[in-house]
Parts: sequence; C-alpha cells; structure tokens
Amino acid sequence: MKITPVVSVIIVSYNTRDLTVKSIKSAYASSGFKAGDIEVILVDNNSADDTVAYVKKHLPEVHLIANRENRGFGGGNNQGAEAAKGKYLLLLNTDAFLGKDSLRVLTDVLEKHNDIVSVGPQLRYADDRLQLSGGYLPTPARVMAWMWWLDKLPIIKKFFPTPYHVFDLAWHTKAHYPEWLMGACVLFRRDEFLAAAGFDDKIFMYAEEVELYRRLKNSLGKKVYFTPKTKVVHLGRASSNKANAFVLIHELKGIEYIYAKHYPHLLGFIRAVIFVGVVLRIIVFSLIPSRRESLIEYKKFFQKA
Repeated sequence: MKITPVVSVIIVSYNTRDLTVKSIKSAYASSGFKAGDIEVILVDNNSADDTVAYVKKHLPEVHLIANRENRGFGGGNNQGAEAAKGKYLLLLNTDAFLGKDSLRVLTDVLEKHNDIVSVGPQLRYADDRLQLSGGYLPTPARVMAWMWWLDKLPIIKKFFPTPYHVFDLAWHTKAHYPEWLMGACVLFRRDEFLAAAGFDDKIFMYAEEVELYRRLKNSLGKKVYFTPKTKVVHLGRASSNKANAFVLIHELKGIEYIYAKHYPHLLGFIRAVIFVGVVLRIIVFSLIPSRRESLIEYKKFFQKA
C-alpha cells in the first residue's frame, strides 16, 4: 500500500548542487516521522551545473522537476506545490538545512493551531549568529520608516513597534505573530497555499513572500507564527550572491508591484517615499568608500526612476 506523505518539502535550485544535496539530506534526516511521511520535491530552474544528473543518479527517491528555463523562486515553488501530495508544504531554500527536530516542531504547530496559516523557525547563519527573518506588512508608514531610517532612530523608532523589517535581534529569540516570514524555511497547509494560488510569479525574486502573506491574511484572516523552539541554518543568497543593495532594489520593485496590484491609489505616494529613500542612500553612501557597490546599485535605480 502506497503511503501518502505528511509533508512535502519543496526545494527550488539554481546552480547550487552541493548545497541542494545537503538541504535534501537534512529533510530526509528529520526525526519524528515514519518512512514515507516525507517527500522531497526538487524543482531545478535550468541549472548549468550537474544538479539534475547528480540527483537522478544518487537521490532517485527525490521527485525531480527539471525546468528548461528559470522560473524564479515563486514560480518554482508553485510548480512543486502543484505536484505535492503532502498535507503540509515546507518551502526550503537550497542553502537552508533543517535540524533533526525542526520539521516536527513546525508541523506540530499547524497540527495543533488551526488559526495559524504558516509557521517559520529561528534562522541562523553558519557561524550561529541570529538572522533577521520576518516582519509586518509594508503599510505606507512602515515603508517610510524603513526607507528613511526612521525605525533606527532611538526615540522615533518607538512610534513603529511593528516595523516592516524587524531588525531587533532580541525579537527573534521569542515567539511572535509577525505578518510575513522569510521564505527560506516556512511551512503551510497545502490546500491553503493552493487556494491562494501560491506565489505571484510576476515577482521573480524578493518580496514574493510578503505579497503572498498579504493575500493569505485578507482571504483567511489567520495568524502567522514565528517560533524560536527550533533553529535552521540558512547561509543566505547562495544562488544569487548579490550585494545587499541589489537585493534591496529588487525588494523595492516588489513593493511597488504590491502597491500597483493591491493599492493602486497609493502607488504614486509609495514611489515618492522610495525615491526619497534612495536619494538619502546615494548621499550617505557617497561619503562611505566601503559602500561603493551599494552606491552603484542605488544610482542605477535613481536613473530609472
């Protein structure tokens, strides 16, 4: 009799063979599950390395989807979700590695709490430093505080207790109900993820999680949960290897897209807020030689704005 998996672990890869294999093995090594309870679905976005050939040969139990084009993070995860058979979907980056108990801790949360739509663990870098991994939906005030560095000023930041990006490391040591979580390692119920149509694949990379969580909140009204009860190592940007400014620029484009899609009447305002924030960074980083790469990225954005 064929066993229906409890959890489908979806991994989207792009030229990261060694990390991908390590991530896959960390999923299969999860404790608290019987044989067949965990299926791993690897969606490869047309890697130029030997990821596909290696997995076919050495990990035949993996459900492999080999794309002929790069479908991006969102598009790849949507493909995996459509193919999944588990009750739960764990979206796991190629550079994220589960602890032995991580998957059990996360699934227990959704098993016991129907009012929670998604749960994520504490993320740590390879050297065990805490990693920022969540926040609250990008309202105009939160975007302004973030882009204008208001949420970093000692007195003013008190007026923004729920920022778009939570930069307070202490926050990440306690359980919270944020409004979005980084997609490096997050668990959903499959039926809820599919009912929301998954990620908007018009967002190729960065901010796609935020847009999805916004839709889930509006459609289901359920909470998002961050738990420090288990930690997952996440190296960060293994397939992109881009500077912080490059990532931020693409996130800004994602936020503009979110406003164009959901709040078109506020799009002009949010673009102005972002524009001013970019100008501030150009001014400040012009005075800091070590931020030259960031300065170049912001100038590119400024020229296109």
